[in-house]
Amino acid sequence: MTKSAKPAGKSGRGPIARKVLAAAKHFFKEKVVDLAEWREAKITAENFEKTIVSQDALARLDPVHAIYVYAQNQLSVMIEQLAELPALSKLADAYGDAQDEYMPSGPPMSPLTVSYFSCWGFFDLCAGPKRETFGTVAIDLSKLFDVHDSLIAVYEKMQNSRMGVYAVEGRSGKQILLRELVTNDEIRAVSPSGYNGRRGELWLTRVMPPPIPGVDVLDYSVAFITPYILGKSKSSRLYETATESEWLSFFDRTLQQTGLDEKTGAYRRLMKYGLGKNYWNEYIFLAYVNHKEDRIFLSGFPDIPSSLPHSDAFRDS
Repeated sequence: MTKSAKPAGKSGRGPIARKVLAAAKHFFKEKVVDLAEWREAKITAENFEKTIVSQDALARLDPVHAIYVYAQNQLSVMIEQLAELPALSKLADAYGDAQDEYMPSGPPMSPLTVSYFSCWGFFDLCAGPKRETFGTVAIDLSKLFDVHDSLIAVYEKMQNSRMGVYAVEGRSGKQILLRELVTNDEIRAVSPSGYNGRRGELWLTRVMPPPIPGVDVLDYSVAFITPYILGKSKSSRLYETATESEWLSFFDRTLQQTGLDEKTGAYRRLMKYGLGKNYWNEYIFLAYVNHKEDRIFLSGFPDIPSSLPHSDAFRDS
């Protein structure tokens, strides 16, 4: 090795990370290295690296989108290997079970896109009292391995991201003007799917913030996943866009179930973790109506089974 791993400034934000970091530190203290084992690990890492998007492909993307795609690909290589560790078995098992249940691949096979599902699995799916995720453990391990601070900062932004419900307010050049329900945050974002929305439309999506503070040309957000358009089915053939008041009513009915009294905090927790592990996965799966290449249409509300096209209650109504 040309560069030794440097201990992170922190010992890990939770017990899962501390176990992983302790194992990593122990490995690098060993005086004898099994060359066959090292070679096998190196080959495995190289195979993972082949899945990373090419530099040419990144160059064709919007700059902010490209930064996050690069970061997610780097994280995916690390997380693929972390998932094999016993300390992360609960997360790995839950992730695998959800893959089997929802078969994320994008319509028509599944309404859960790969991008949506990987973000959920890396950054929202959590375990333990500290709500540790694959992302938080990977970030702590990156600090141990002395990964560049700027890349870790992007990882942190991805880890802190969550799903949200946004009203489309208009356009500003190539950017879409979004306003988040409940928080009322106003956001300028690009939509890599190519769909720029219609004024008044409601999106369920994951918005990543500007990745590098103080850089004017990168001072905008990105709707990182294909937007889910929120609507309602009047019949098997009639579909219309949901209204803001209808989704605000849903939040009024639901936010108190998070256990938080403060409305904005309760909303953020709901959108990050749901009311259960597969809350948003299940909603998207049951609410799917149709899709186009650049957007996916959902119908109904998570707390009203009879409004969800693929629920037993909807079929019986």
